[in-house]
Amino acid sequence: MEASMEKSTSETQIATFQVDKEMFGIGIHRIKEIVRYPEITHVPRSVGYLKGLTNLRGNVLPVIDARVRLNLPISEVSDRTRVLVLDVHDSLVGVIVDNVRGVASLENVRVEPPPPILSSGIDSRFIRNVIHSNTDSQITMELNVETLCDIENTRSSEEGSSVKFQNVSTESNASKALVNERQLVTFLIGMEEYGFSIQTVEEILRVSKITEVPDAPSYVLGLLSLRNNLLPIIDLRKLFKMSSLVDNKIQEIEKHINSYRTWLSNFEFSLKNDTNQFKPIDSLKAMKWIESFRTSSENIGKILQTVKFTHQELSYQSGTIFGLKNEQSAESIQELFDTRITISFNRLITKLEECKEALLVELKEDQRILVIDLNNQSIGIMVDRMQQVIRVPENLIDPPPGIIHGDKKDNLQGIVKLDSGNRLILLIDELRLFSEDIMNSLKKMDSVNTTNEEEKVVGEENLDRDEGQLVTFRLGKEEFGIFIEDVREINRLSGITAVPNAPSFVEGIMNLRGNVIPAVDLRKRFGLESIQHGESTRVIIVDIEEKTTGLIVDSVSDVIRISRSLIESPPEVISSKVETEFIQGIGNLVKQNRFIIILNVNKILSGSEKEQLSSVSSEM
Repeated sequence: MEASMEKSTSETQIATFQVDKEMFGIGIHRIKEIVRYPEITHVPRSVGYLKGLTNLRGNVLPVIDARVRLNLPISEVSDRTRVLVLDVHDSLVGVIVDNVRGVASLENVRVEPPPPILSSGIDSRFIRNVIHSNTDSQITMELNVETLCDIENTRSSEEGSSVKFQNVSTESNASKALVNERQLVTFLIGMEEYGFSIQTVEEILRVSKITEVPDAPSYVLGLLSLRNNLLPIIDLRKLFKMSSLVDNKIQEIEKHINSYRTWLSNFEFSLKNDTNQFKPIDSLKAMKWIESFRTSSENIGKILQTVKFTHQELSYQSGTIFGLKNEQSAESIQELFDTRITISFNRLITKLEECKEALLVELKEDQRILVIDLNNQSIGIMVDRMQQVIRVPENLIDPPPGIIHGDKKDNLQGIVKLDSGNRLILLIDELRLFSEDIMNSLKKMDSVNTTNEEEKVVGEENLDRDEGQLVTFRLGKEEFGIFIEDVREINRLSGITAVPNAPSFVEGIMNLRGNVIPAVDLRKRFGLESIQHGESTRVIIVDIEEKTTGLIVDSVSDVIRISRSLIESPPEVISSKVETEFIQGIGNLVKQNRFIIILNVNKILSGSEKEQLSSVSSEM
């Protein structure tokens, strides 16, 4: 906080500030404080003047852009930009201004009501008074705070201070499986897909700081602090006697680096000697490993793209030089090799080394921690990558075949066969995953309580009393959530078929185990910029008024437990707008400096949009 202004006993002073070229003022008693421009979370489909939401010492603060609200030219944020925190009918609202000038007295000034039309083009309804200074020619316009913030002094008697969870059990309408179906959380370890029954999975977390435990077994990565308790983290790779994900990927890249070095030496030998034994690089064949490299890290993706282009350049250059070796002198061929092949090769190796460094830091963006319940003992399982939350018929789950021996067979409940047997999911039996000795050692790790009264956040220490689970996902930089009871499945994006004359927000239709359902692009629905779907794109399957629908999102982040006390009703500046009725609440995770915009599934589409969706469905 840069400055704090207490309520004045007199109403003869105003705080003055500048927006564009105009001078404005607000009664000093309406300003609770003045802060620097904070990090702001954008709210989709909100009114144009709402910049977004920010965290003010644990409270959700809606922030209004005064330039947009007053129809003044848009400008970039500067070091002088400030946010005025205003008290509007016992609600706090932030207003962005260009700079704060100070406090002015209303004594010895001329105060007049605003004229119907202001020369600056500002709507006069935002102006309470026009203040003329008697000492200079300065004119200050006193703002009407209520009109500026557009908050009426009315509140429904049914509204509370927080969002109530739906009264549902684990067998709720959206989450319960049919008697012949099982709902699974699937993930990758290496090239194999595994799954846990969803009843076993308490939540799914992104990887954060893990504290190592001295003398722990190699498969124990350490302890993670989760809501003031210590959670032991197990690397499933190491438990299955595999190398870590980072080590595995780095070894793979080193193998390719060595292959490139061997090729370079052999290719140079072939150019100097009368032999065609060592050919130019096959561009398509050698690029298969990059095409199969899956990552959600933007930086690693860019590096690999550069590797791909450099490899293609090396393939083209080597093919050209190889074709000229019988037409030009040995000296000319060597010069071409030194100036073209060597330069491209060195650039390629440099990028591969950069990729190794990036893997050490950023590969955890792909990994997730599944928190599972083993006989009332919570354990975190580190996996390479989340795949889906999916329903599978019981008749597609076979017992492990007798050909599988050893620990892996002992850990399996069965094998799920999908896509006519082309896709296999190894269903883990969590109760047989760890031996009794391992469980006893993990319980000892978990027995330490990390409660620190100074670090506690109100509500976070009582999550087991009144909590719900959110599936969180991203659209651009913003994070959203849907209560897990409203989520049927989470699938990878594949097989979207466009529908002629469909509404703009409908991407097309998709096949969900024999049923054709519409797929809604949430970016388009919320008026965000369209992007190309990628490896991280997911489809969240929900029921919108009993109509099964896919919601296309940029990526699914995690599944978290959240206390009711950490969910706040949308600020009035948002909730009073029809366009944002789909916002059910704001998850305010203070400790993580994290806002989650919680969506009401049945209100994601307006009434007319639901009719449009029904018309698409009727044509399928």
